[in-house]
Amino acid sequence: MDVLNERDAKREKVWHEHPIICECAVLPTRSVRDAVARVLRITRKARASIAFYADPQTGKSSCIRAIKRELERRIPGVGIVSLEAVDDKQQAEGRLLIGILNAIDFAGKIDRDLAMKREQVKRALIALSGDARHIVIVIDEAQEVSNDEFVWMKAVINGLAESGVKVTTILFGQRELVARKTDLDAHGRSDLAKRFMKKLVPFRGLRVRKDLSTLLESLDKPSGDDGKEACYTSNLFPEAFEGGFRFHNWLGAFWDRLALMVPQKMLSAGLPMDIVAAFLANICMEQKGHDGPEMTISEPVIDKALKLALQD
Repeated sequence: MDVLNERDAKREKVWHEHPIICECAVLPTRSVRDAVARVLRITRKARASIAFYADPQTGKSSCIRAIKRELERRIPGVGIVSLEAVDDKQQAEGRLLIGILNAIDFAGKIDRDLAMKREQVKRALIALSGDARHIVIVIDEAQEVSNDEFVWMKAVINGLAESGVKVTTILFGQRELVARKTDLDAHGRSDLAKRFMKKLVPFRGLRVRKDLSTLLESLDKPSGDDGKEACYTSNLFPEAFEGGFRFHNWLGAFWDRLALMVPQKMLSAGLPMDIVAAFLANICMEQKGHDGPEMTISEPVIDKALKLALQD
């Protein structure tokens, strides 16, 4: 393989695996930054909880990944337990405890006795808390958590707290989570609503120009914890970046087309992040063969990228 072909092969590999092209990048949108900041503020407490609700495809999964990454960076050794609630018609405390053990890849034999299961979960989570003595429990699809499951989860948390382990609980759910809080207040136990959903925060998609500005700015900034990794823009368009191209410089053009082409009702509610991710990926794919010091993005390219994103 000659030098040129080797370089081209490397470039193709970058494009094939790039988070922007794969539409899986964790971008620090304003909503994500707000959620991360809210979580970090409560981690100082011995026991704390916060809940977020969002419409489908608003970017909950990306937000959860961003929160986990920041927690691991800010609290070395923190133990994170990721659970996904389901509509289970055969709820039982034992099933919940097994779910926790499975979520942390518990390697031992799970005891059949309920009291022993409780002890196994407690010991396993204490071990997971490490030197930080801190466990973070993240529950996705939290609108599916029943009143009984909240009771059992509270018992797990209390057991850890009694052993000197900090516990931070983060709930993410669909809009129905608001109704779950109301139901928990009315038909469950008020202490459970206060424990798990005292703070119920909306998580929204892209709604205003500032949201897009923050997102585009993040593409142009170095990534990585130390800020030394190349930014997304220079990864994909090294020659254009060297020549001064920045995605943020196209904020006005991008926002004008978004405001014109996206239904106002959708934009007011918050443009789903899967549409935003598809839009950025489409822009990049259209520009793939045009990397150079004078690279620009035409209005037809913007329109095409947005139309395809809205159709997906």
